[in-house]
Amino acid sequence: MAERNAEQQRKYRQQVKDGLDAAFDGDTAEREFASERDPLVIFSDHHRGARDGADDFWRCERSYHAALGYYLEQGYRLVLLGDVEELWENKPEQPIRAYRSTLELEREFDVQGRLERFWGNHDDAWRHESEVEKHLRPRFPKLIVREALKLRVTEGGQRVGLIFLVHGHQGTLDSDRLSVFSRLAVRYVWRPIQRRFKMASTTPARDFQLRALHDDAMFRWALGRRDAKPVLIAGHTHRPVFSTPESTPERLPDAVADALRQLRAQGGTRDQLADLRAELELVRTPPFGEPPKEMPVPCYFNTGCCSFGDGDVTGLELADGEIRLVRWVNDEYEPRKKQLAEPRKLREVFAEVDAATP
Repeated sequence: MAERNAEQQRKYRQQVKDGLDAAFDGDTAEREFASERDPLVIFSDHHRGARDGADDFWRCERSYHAALGYYLEQGYRLVLLGDVEELWENKPEQPIRAYRSTLELEREFDVQGRLERFWGNHDDAWRHESEVEKHLRPRFPKLIVREALKLRVTEGGQRVGLIFLVHGHQGTLDSDRLSVFSRLAVRYVWRPIQRRFKMASTTPARDFQLRALHDDAMFRWALGRRDAKPVLIAGHTHRPVFSTPESTPERLPDAVADALRQLRAQGGTRDQLADLRAELELVRTPPFGEPPKEMPVPCYFNTGCCSFGDGDVTGLELADGEIRLVRWVNDEYEPRKKQLAEPRKLREVFAEVDAATP
């Protein structure tokens, strides 16, 4: 069983690698980016629907609007990293009609030349120029919808690193190669169930093991591209990923077991033994499909999503020479953001990636 799982994991990683390699090595646009002059915020995975029981975005609308109002006034560029509309469940005109006020806010960015859009697996209709021209360009006259974008990051006129923006579904079986069949299943099987029972959720967010496996595959891809040493920023999994150097990693099970044996031999107290035994059982029990609390090298970040069940949205800011993970709204449900981790200096992130070995 273990060997079979290991082989399945290896094949999955290879599929994701092939998909991301194709996006990275293809005819991908490049742009210089100086965060101190042109700050940007990245959101993904809104899954905007038709304002029914299957609509994942509806409950997040107010938080998202508050965020857009803030970033409009602060002069940020808005990056929408795919799966903005839920087109596996809906025809394009349904979410566009349902969220006119949201589109008007996003249009303000577009009119000022501050909007970037990407297509994901759930809104891959936008990979076709004819669909963009028909449904989006009447509202967004300057809009280009991309698969991927490379940002050559500069500080003080000096290049410091490369950021690769992409939705992150590339190479997966259901989301890429078999997307036509997946779309039919979602629209005609899953969506009626969602509407009936108001069960708003989207793959892979509802599958913890798939989410962990995919985060791991994207991290390994970024770490393995030593030719370019990119920092990958993606969405798709709905799970925010942000590497923080201040966190303390868990001890390995063997180390905790040795410490427990030594404490028993030394006649440790019941409280001491209980604490150490609790730690041992924690670290040697596999988590329920969740990836590690952090990636050991900061070569992969994930925006999270704009379709959380509690109405919050998360995103990544690139501004003032930093990368920041934020949530809207704050704990008091005020129209303010909350930082979910200590900001990282982009220069330091690129230095760690440059020094890392796969």
